[in-house]
Parts: sequence; C-alpha cells; structure tokens
Amino acid sequence: MPDRTIQRLFLSCRSALDASAQPLKNRQAIAAITQCRTPDMGVTYYGCPEGHGQWEHSHSCRHRSCCLCADKRRLEWIEAQKQRLLDVPHFHVIFTLPHEYLPLWRYNEALFARLLFKASQESLQELLADKKYGEIHPGILMTLHTWGRRLNLHPHTHCLVTAGGIQSSGVWRDLGEYLLPSAVLRRYYRGKVQALLREAALDQCLTLPPDMSEQTFWQQHRSLYRKEWSVRIEERYSHGKGVMLYLARYCKGGPLHPEQIRGWDSKRLEVSYLDHRDKRIKYQQLTPWQLIQRLLLHVPAKGVHTVRYYGLYAPAAKQRHQQVLGCYGNLAGLKARSGMPPEQVLLYCRTCGARAAVLGQRWRRTAKGNSLIKEAEGLGGSGHVQQGVERDLERDGPADSS
Repeated sequence: MPDRTIQRLFLSCRSALDASAQPLKNRQAIAAITQCRTPDMGVTYYGCPEGHGQWEHSHSCRHRSCCLCADKRRLEWIEAQKQRLLDVPHFHVIFTLPHEYLPLWRYNEALFARLLFKASQESLQELLADKKYGEIHPGILMTLHTWGRRLNLHPHTHCLVTAGGIQSSGVWRDLGEYLLPSAVLRRYYRGKVQALLREAALDQCLTLPPDMSEQTFWQQHRSLYRKEWSVRIEERYSHGKGVMLYLARYCKGGPLHPEQIRGWDSKRLEVSYLDHRDKRIKYQQLTPWQLIQRLLLHVPAKGVHTVRYYGLYAPAAKQRHQQVLGCYGNLAGLKARSGMPPEQVLLYCRTCGARAAVLGQRWRRTAKGNSLIKEAEGLGGSGHVQQGVERDLERDGPADSS
C-alpha cells in the first residue's frame, strides 16, 4: 500500500489551507494531493469474468507534486532515459541562482525557470562549441530543482552532460577528465543570467515585489556582477546512470519522501535530511503547517517543464543521436531497480485467479460540474489480488504533470 503520510498531513490542515491565500497552482496541488486515490478522484470498477465478485479502485491524480502516484511515473521516466542516454562518460554540472534573487523568484517563478534553463543550456553549449574547449555538440539532460536539503527555496539546475560530443566533421571527440574551466563557466553563466534578466526588466516582463523599487532592482543587478556565482562541476562518471537515478527521485512526486517524516502530531514533527557538508543524517523540527508551506513553495509553475533535453538528447537531434547510438549504445542493458516493469500491472480474482475485467468507470467531477460516467450497477466487494503498482486510469488530472 502507498504511504499516505503526506496526504494525511494535508488533510489535517485542510480547513486552514482552504482559508489561506494560495495561488492557483497551489490550489490545484492541494486538491490533487488530498483526493489522490480516493473516490473523489474517480473510480474504475472491476469484476471477475467467472462471477466471483466485483471491486473498485480509485484513480490517481497524476500531479507531479503528489508522491502517491509518483512511483509508476518515475519508473517509466527511468526506462525512457535508459533508451535516451548514451553509454559514454558523463559530467554532472549544477547551476545555482544567487539567493539575492529569491524575492524576485517568488513573483516571477515561470519567467525565472525559463531563464535559468536558457542560461544553463547556452553556457554549456556555446562554450563547448568553442575551439578552445573541444568544438563539440554534446548531449544534455537538464532538470530544475527549487529546494535545498531543508526544503528551503534554493533554485538550481542539474545538468547531465556527455563527456564528449560530435564535431562538425561528424567524428566523436572525447573531452577526457575535464569538461570546462569552472571559473570560465561561472562567469559565462553569470553574464547569461544577468543579460536575460535585464532584457526581461526592460521589456516590462518582470514583476517586482511590493517592497522593491526599480532603482533597488538595478542596484542589486549591478552589484551581482561583482559576486562569484555558484556553478559546480562534479567529477567525471563512467556513464550517466547514477546521476539519472538521483534526478529521478525528484522529477516526480515533489521534494520530500514520506519516510522522511517522523512522529508527527498536531503541534510538531521531525523531518530527516542528508547534510551535504558532512554527509550525515540530521533532523529539523517543524509544525505541520510549516512543512506544508515549504512543500507548496516548490510546486512548479503552471506550464513549466522541469525536465528538458538539449544537444544530442534533444528530440530534434534524432539523426545525430542515432549516429552515436550505433557506435556506443545506450543504457538499456543496465538494471535500474528490481520489480515488475510499470506496464505489466494486472488484477486477478482471489478465488479463481482469472484476470479481472473492467466493468465501468466513473470520472471525477470537474470544477465546471461536467463529468464522464461509465458505471456498472450494484458493484461492491474486495476479492482481488493486485500485481505491481496501481494503474493510473484517469486522464483529467487537476494540473499538468510534465
């Protein structure tokens, strides 16, 4: 059975959440998390073809911040990346947004997300295309994370970059043990973000916080040219599997696993986290309301894809990708984790072992009052056996889940 700790946490504060001021994206996340795998989200009815009973399964919300239905989609994502990622060495690069820009981020989440992706991508691709740094066309898988270990606001991109790429002649060139000079990459990235932010401000696309004037913004903008920005290049990996599996944990289901919540009641709870400085498990104490607010802080902006592909991994580079794939292969042969593949999920009758048949479906009622009902009469009971994770059967979740 799935761990419903986070769902129960949200339900315990539902009245306070309903009364609080929340943006639309948070309202959608709250509705999805609290209703996931309950009758409110819709139901699919099953029955034994031999007449031994009927039963029902509630639908999943498929929201990208819901951990209840994340496991299946995470497995699907891993399988897709094993087909995409080349079996060549990779580097892991992390680009961080300076914390001075956090107040601006809160009022411009979608704009800053696109800006951060664009600056990270162009910094890597343009430098690696330079003759001094290899003159190559690499493959890049990039994800956006907005949280730190303690669930604080900490926007950054994780980039999985091939340690080599195709040159204009069509020949693959390996970069060796070093991707790029870190100082050069930091300054190039800083210039990219600053230029994109300046352009957004001049085009009046930037919303300033109520306590920030235009003069204060431009002063801050100029001052950050004198600061060293955080860009970290990790050591070279023999292939991209390890980093990809690390990113998969956070691509679906939000920043917190239910097992990190320990012994909560109406007044306090403990959340475990790994301190990256000394690699030790530590605990922070929060109230349930504080934890919910931190989780809602990281609900992605509507319409913003938090995983993107560039270079050889971009959908438009299929021909080049196939060329390299023929020489080096992909990660399809590597086993990511044990268990049944997500597509092999079936229900069986406990009495005779026959595969269950779908008798009908009832879809959740939308905000406009429209619903699609395909329902069988007189269904009930629970005589079934389920193999693997539960199927995600609905198609009209409250928010996009890309």
